[in-house]
Amino acid sequence: MGQPNQPTVNILMVDDVAANLLSLEAILEPLGQRLVRAQSGTEALRHLLHDDFAVILLDVRMPDMNGFEAAAMIRSRPRSRSTPIIFLTGTEKSDDAMFEGYSAGAVDYLMKPAAPAVLRSKVEVFIELAAARMALEQQVREREQAAQELQRLNDLLGERNDELAAANEELDAFCASVSHDLRTPLSQILGFAQLLDVTAAQRLTEADRRHLDRVQSIGRHMTQMVADFLTFARLGHVPLSRSDVDMDALVRQVIEEQTDGAQGLQSASVRHVDWAISHLPKVEGDRHMLAHVWSNLISNALKYSRQSLPPRIVIDGVAERGECVYWITDNGVGFDAQYAHKLFSAFTRLHAGTAYEGIGIGLSSVKRIVVKHGGRVWAESQPGRGATFYFALPSVAAGGATVAAGATGAALQDTSNCA
Repeated sequence: MGQPNQPTVNILMVDDVAANLLSLEAILEPLGQRLVRAQSGTEALRHLLHDDFAVILLDVRMPDMNGFEAAAMIRSRPRSRSTPIIFLTGTEKSDDAMFEGYSAGAVDYLMKPAAPAVLRSKVEVFIELAAARMALEQQVREREQAAQELQRLNDLLGERNDELAAANEELDAFCASVSHDLRTPLSQILGFAQLLDVTAAQRLTEADRRHLDRVQSIGRHMTQMVADFLTFARLGHVPLSRSDVDMDALVRQVIEEQTDGAQGLQSASVRHVDWAISHLPKVEGDRHMLAHVWSNLISNALKYSRQSLPPRIVIDGVAERGECVYWITDNGVGFDAQYAHKLFSAFTRLHAGTAYEGIGIGLSSVKRIVVKHGGRVWAESQPGRGATFYFALPSVAAGGATVAAGATGAALQDTSNCA
């Protein structure tokens, strides 16, 4: 019997005697397949024009075309060339007849009346083979369809990526244009405010003075926002200028700039920040852009830990598994980890509407620069327990080739230098 969910196959029975066909049908019906009758070789060939068969039971002696001639015709057609043929004969089983049958392409040669169990078992073998072939062909078709669908989706993804790249370029150009156009009127506002501060200082009331100071403060803040927008817009198309970067020196320079230019790390005492800076591995990259990364991360750490007593900022790094990983930890307000995926999106602020200033492009700029270097960024935190921001940059072997994350060997032996 056929297996569950096994496809139904066709079996062709060819005999010029109707009673013989009925007998074959009775024997094979329990197999549950489609049984097709033909009472001549010509009729059998007509069936083969339209259908494929798992096996053909072919009578040797027929009036218009004997079984050997019919088998030769069946074998001459590419579509039925490999179809199994079992010859049935009621008269001849001589060596010559059997040789002629096998020469005509038969897989077996049986005498009538065939034992039902024997005939069923022989036919069932070819049913299973045909079912397996049909299942395999179906799998091939499904895989071809899946491959075509995958190719279609890849083509669609490529189109969407091209559209996204074009949209990003347009957005960058728009941000740069708007930022550039805003600079002139903002400069004029600040200039006139400063002029008014000088020429009308004696005539201003205390309230007027507060208003004027507020105008200048807002103007300076907007000027910085415009500068940040312009920097963010330029990051998308400015090429990297790679060189060996001493991260230790770069971080100390950024800290000095962040703490109003005081001398070295002594500036920490000005803000009462408890700094803990470990030795950082060197890396190959664009020094100016990496300075921008550290500037954003350090200013964030200072900003969100300024209410802590005292603020503590830890900066560390390590070379491992084919990349240099750096991190900065603060003891500030932190953030809810479920929103971590939003941190690096442009114009997104998790502390919007609070006392923490910003427009939400600092961390987005960090991500843009790190990704441009072939790296990655992520963050960990709990509300009220500070935050840690990480970024990883690919290591570069001595020959200048980038080492993929997870690489092993000599390139990882020196864990103090990623350049």
